[in-house]
This record gives sequence, C-alpha cells and structure tokens, in this order.
Amino acid sequence: MALRASIMGALLLCSLPALALNCPADHIDEQVRVIGVSDGDTLRLADNRRVRIIGINTPELAHDGRPADALAEEAHQHLQKLVRQSNNRVGLRLGEENRDRHGRILAHVFLANGENVEAHMLGQGLASRVAVPPNVWGQDCLIQAENEARAAGRGIWALESYRSPIEAHKLPDDTTGFILLQGRVARVGGSRHAQWINLEGGVALKIDHDLLPYFRDINLQALEGRRIEVRGWLTRPGGKEPRIRLTHPSMLRILDPIP
Repeated sequence: MALRASIMGALLLCSLPALALNCPADHIDEQVRVIGVSDGDTLRLADNRRVRIIGINTPELAHDGRPADALAEEAHQHLQKLVRQSNNRVGLRLGEENRDRHGRILAHVFLANGENVEAHMLGQGLASRVAVPPNVWGQDCLIQAENEARAAGRGIWALESYRSPIEAHKLPDDTTGFILLQGRVARVGGSRHAQWINLEGGVALKIDHDLLPYFRDINLQALEGRRIEVRGWLTRPGGKEPRIRLTHPSMLRILDPIP
C-alpha cells in the first residue's frame, strides 16, 4: 500500500505542471453544442448564440476589403479541429461580464476532455493573450502558456510584427486594430476621466480611472523615460492621434528596469 501510494503521489506530482498549464476550469456554467466556428476566437452555438472566447485574440480573417492577417486561417482551422475532436460539445465558464457590445456571449471555453481552449491556442502560438476587466480569471496561467510559445518562436511569435513589435515613432499613419507596440514613455499625466501615458512618436495610452485599481502595483509616474511594450486595439478617434486603451497591467511590459 505504501509503495502504491508513493507511485500515485509521484504520478500526481508529474502531472501537476501540465494540469496547471492547461488552466483547468474552477466550474462550468453551461454545456453547449457548437454548429460553427466563425474565426479563431468565435463560436456559433446550436441555439444561434455566438460565443467570443475570453482571454485571447487571434489574427483577423479577411473582411470589409481588408486582407487576412498572417495565420488567421490557420487559427480558424485549428479551432474547428478542436471543436470536432470534442464532438462539437464544449463547456462554458461565463465571464463576470457575460455579453459584449455585439451581443456575443463572453466565456472561457473547455473541450470535452477538460482542456482549456484559450491555453491551447496560446500554446500553439495561434493567439495572443488579452485581459479586459472584469473578465480576468485565469490570467496567470494564460500568461505562462503564451510565454512558452513566445520563447519557442511558435506561430505568430515567428512573425516579425510579434517577434520585434513596431516602435511607436515608426508607426504607419494608417495602422489600426490589435497591435503589439514598443516605445519610450515621454510623459505620464492625468485628465478628468483617465490616466495617460504618452509614448515618443505620438501614441497615447489611456487607462480609464475605473481601471486604475488594477494598476496599483505599478508606479505609473516612474515609467517616464522607460521603454515599454503594450498590446491592445489601436484606434484613431476623430482622425486624431493614435491611442490604445490599456485595460490591465498584463497588457503592459516594462522593458527597462525601474530602479
């Protein structure tokens, strides 16, 4: 009995890293049937609802006259394959905010074998990680999955735009959409509704005041003069200066150490 317990304990210990990286669900809210995969991060259900998978962003398929991003079709096909292998049945762990502005369900998605779809797509390098409060469950594990793919140069991390993110001062005038960006902080300041981080080259990073508690462990003023990497959706409201709304500290990486 002691030997058996010892063997079982060793097997359990050996399985822990894989289990942690799989980012297992703490609970499942719904079991659903999938009838379609719209792209690398969106599902269509049998009851006509659409699910936007929380925690990841995959390359965009061609739409509205814009060509597909690199690896967009690969991400789309890989998600289709995962769903088929799960017999078109998946479990949903709903987000604290469970609908987006398009009416889609926001949920973490798990295959029939318990595998976390976000962690899988990140680990394959077919998605980049995003965090939009209050839907930030599982971030530590998802960060680990992405970091492993990034270190291995897997998928999108073999692309120049991800491997060496563009410098803010070299940003083309027509750039919009999801982006990884690097630059030196020229100024940190505040306004009535937000905290602003201005990069050399004219890109502004906006942190809404209601999100500042998430950034409490970062001395934002100390970022002045430091190089950082950020990710998010770049917009040009009213044709003005480009900006990215920073939603979570994990969307910001400090490249220069702060003394």
